[in-house]
Amino acid sequence: MAKTPSKERLLPSLLDRLTDDDPLNSSIDLLRIKIQHVEKLLQQPAKRESQSDADEKRAELLEELNRDRAQFLFLTSSVSSLKEIRDCVKRDLDWLFNTHSFAPAEQLENYPDVANSVLNYGLPDFSGKTASGIDVYQLEKLMKQAILNFEPRLMRQSLNVRLLADESAMNHNALTFEIESEMWSEPVPIHLHLRTELELESGSITVAEF
Repeated sequence: MAKTPSKERLLPSLLDRLTDDDPLNSSIDLLRIKIQHVEKLLQQPAKRESQSDADEKRAELLEELNRDRAQFLFLTSSVSSLKEIRDCVKRDLDWLFNTHSFAPAEQLENYPDVANSVLNYGLPDFSGKTASGIDVYQLEKLMKQAILNFEPRLMRQSLNVRLLADESAMNHNALTFEIESEMWSEPVPIHLHLRTELELESGSITVAEF
């Protein structure tokens, strides 16, 4: 009876994971092609060879097919799980950015524990302000610090928040930011790339995949 491969053996190789921007989906596509090929081989009539040789070759193909199918199912379920995690983080960032913090950071300089606690969850209220009246670099710092304080699933060293020069958004009194970070995950981190738009008239912030 064939042994069930461990989860580690079902993953793409380390080299693939390091050099491929989307190693799971790439591996799934390759496995799908490989499974179809093995299925075709099993459907072909046996060549002129002894029955024992034919049976041995068929057993090897069946074992290979079962192994590939197990890996295919594992990887497709992993992709689904990763999407759920990404969607969850995106939703939580949306909640974070659309919640008004207790007080501006400068008012809490002498109370760092309060500044970093759930009492100060969120960002300042920007409604009614204009794009020209906002210090965008300070806003970048505020958004980054809010993420560092309240979203532990993102890796601190990889987090980057920057303003995008989006003239169409600025013409509508809005500011657009790019957020990039690696998100904690096993066996390798997940790359997160988000587009965040601050609508200054209403103060609302939308978070979407880039």
